[in-house]
Amino acid sequence: MDLSVFYQRLIGPPAPWRVYRVEVDEAGRRVDVWLEHAAGSRFDCPVCGVSLPTYDHTPERTWRHLDTCEYQTWLHAALPRVACPADGTRQAHAPLSDGSSRVTRALERRCIAVLKECSREGAARLTALSWDELDRLMHVAVERGLERRGPGLPCRLGIDEKAVFKRHRYATIIADLDGGRVFDVVDQRSVEAVKPWFDERRELTAGVKSVAMDMSAGYASVVAQAMPQAEICFDHFHVTMGVTRAVDEVRKDEQRSMGDKDERSAFFRSRFLFLYNEENIPEHRLQRFEELRRVAVKTSRAWAIKENLRDLWRCRSREEAEAFFRKWFWWATHSRLEPVRKAAYTIRRHWPGVLNAILSRVTNACTEGLNSKIEKIKRDAFGFRSRKRLRTAILFHCGGLDLLPGGA
Repeated sequence: MDLSVFYQRLIGPPAPWRVYRVEVDEAGRRVDVWLEHAAGSRFDCPVCGVSLPTYDHTPERTWRHLDTCEYQTWLHAALPRVACPADGTRQAHAPLSDGSSRVTRALERRCIAVLKECSREGAARLTALSWDELDRLMHVAVERGLERRGPGLPCRLGIDEKAVFKRHRYATIIADLDGGRVFDVVDQRSVEAVKPWFDERRELTAGVKSVAMDMSAGYASVVAQAMPQAEICFDHFHVTMGVTRAVDEVRKDEQRSMGDKDERSAFFRSRFLFLYNEENIPEHRLQRFEELRRVAVKTSRAWAIKENLRDLWRCRSREEAEAFFRKWFWWATHSRLEPVRKAAYTIRRHWPGVLNAILSRVTNACTEGLNSKIEKIKRDAFGFRSRKRLRTAILFHCGGLDLLPGGA
């Protein structure tokens, strides 16, 4: 079979394009394919879409295509230009590529699939494209996905901070809780950084019903101003985490008060046992945990108060939740454990938001899960120096976007 006919079938360029020449470089393991269009062909103006005759051609352009039996394959074509009465002289669309891309849509789809499965360095080795070329493909794919997603906001949002660079430099992760995806990434975590994001979307916020977050006053004030109709929910994870920190503070105080050095050292080695939830304590550590509870009486009491609080999220009505919390609050504030007492008052100050989370069952666990994925993205890329590139990578892997190019 003639190579031109073979590649016409293999590549399948849209009419009126056809393959007219193929060269194979066996030593360089490379295939070059030239395309042309039939004489007298008409092309659409890329701006208004009017069909027009060919005016002239651009200089020859080259695109990387999918490999042929591990031979790098390159396509060549001089693109037609049309003289549009409304929009002037314009270059017609390339037959197998988008915009100014240097790769075909078929190769772009393959690269996106590879990038989804491995690090950018691994993808560069597998595709024989440079780091910068893959970076550009990711950026174009994310911009395409964001355009397809549209400007609307999810019904339930989650907001959480995430350390993204060294020296405690943070970003704010905004998540779609129903879709289990990152909706956007805002540079920094301050009110001054987050407020403009909501202000720009103020006309789109009417459909947001609830926003889950930690007990940060900054996030809550921004949401209350931008979306007064949305319920602010302080979810299970962040509320319990505050009490868990209190348990660890009690443990540290009790450890320091132990007079026996060996006893203090043994207690320190087992410090993580009091951070477990009851059902998650490893079976082989249960005996040691019971021994510690008999020795560390204050820490044991703080741990029991923390475990009891978890039952708050099993309440099914406002009355049941408020009755439970009154009893728990009295126990915590009369425990003679200062860190636990402070944690209890913190929850009481934020009680309306905690109650909203209990009744609506809204949780920020999705955002916390996404944070672990973001950590993996950072490791795979050996860190990011650019916040813009980090945002692109997060939305690429965690944004649930429609990334693939259309067409052949």
